[in-house]
Amino acid sequence: MDTGGKIRTGKILEELHKSNDITLVCHVETPQDEPFLSEAKQICHTFLPIPWKEVPKFSPRFYLRCVKGLFSPHPITVLNDFDPELQATIQSLLHQQSFDLLICDFLQPSLNVMGRVEIPTILFQHNVEAEIPYRHFLHAPWWLRWFWKNQWKKMEKFECQACNWFSGVITVSNHDRKLLIDRSQNLQIYPIPTGVDLTYFSPHSDIKETNELVFTGSLDWLPNEDAILYFANEILPLIKKEISSFVFTIVGRNPSPTLLEQTQAYPEIQVVGRVPDIRPYVSSHKVYVIPLRIGGGTRIKAYEAMAMGKAVVSTSIGMEGLPVTHQKNVLLADSPESFSQSIVELLKNDLMREKLGKAARSFVEQEGGWKKAGEVFGNICETFLEKGSGNQG
Repeated sequence: MDTGGKIRTGKILEELHKSNDITLVCHVETPQDEPFLSEAKQICHTFLPIPWKEVPKFSPRFYLRCVKGLFSPHPITVLNDFDPELQATIQSLLHQQSFDLLICDFLQPSLNVMGRVEIPTILFQHNVEAEIPYRHFLHAPWWLRWFWKNQWKKMEKFECQACNWFSGVITVSNHDRKLLIDRSQNLQIYPIPTGVDLTYFSPHSDIKETNELVFTGSLDWLPNEDAILYFANEILPLIKKEISSFVFTIVGRNPSPTLLEQTQAYPEIQVVGRVPDIRPYVSSHKVYVIPLRIGGGTRIKAYEAMAMGKAVVSTSIGMEGLPVTHQKNVLLADSPESFSQSIVELLKNDLMREKLGKAARSFVEQEGGWKKAGEVFGNICETFLEKGSGNQG
């Protein structure tokens, strides 16, 4: 579980598995997934892995698939997750066994299940997916805006169709629920809270804060790359005007050649890459930053940092859908000037930073255990079991 989406899915499945018989069908890639296959028994009763080989991002094959995808009515990310073997396995299961409910995790693989299904179906929406290409469109250079507009419009149409096909939809925030209700005819849309492992992510008082700024996240996700480059190009120079020496550490898997090349121009930036445990890196830095301009859903990384008692500076989009309060448990800043000033204040004021970090921990203790999220998810599932309506294709 090395991304926010995987963490959310895995933790909710752990809770559902306690009182339900779950059959899990998903892609498995060799060799990187093999060390974790034994852990499947913690989240399901029956596990059916489907062999899969992801096309590496930023490779020639990746860009060729993007070009081909422009001629499809479906968004490229949806096409990339379609797999005839996965689709056939699901249909075979539905014919051979009696299930109460089918849940599709994320919008992208929904083409694999959209057909004639006689049982209730739920789409678990971790994001309002059309928001992501739309925000890329807003911030892209002029020569890429046509591409993102193309994907935005296709995703908007497909997302609406999918939401209306499923018996119901589960979102990760009230904010996302309202967006989807405005765009689709399906009013059976329910939100769940975001969770965090409060034991695993806790303050580490034994680790000294020796560095200043840290960001964690999957670096092969374009919104994270955009956030880092936005920070480097527009926020970092403003900080340097008031603080001459500091370190900005970036932790996450698969940084792109573009990100590595552009961050080399800034001696303050250290790109660590993938690590087995982010907690030592978060603990040893004074301020956790989330300079996201693009994205959807809710950021599990935000709750993880807050659970560790860190002072967090974020854009509004970085905290979108989370019930945080500006200046009480986080600092929100949507311009380079306000973002840099918030960081400078926290780096110069130890008392302010410590107070914000304690308030952040207190907030997630009240809001954010996975047990609560799992219970809400399970109750929503029960609602659809009682209704008992399937999808006729």
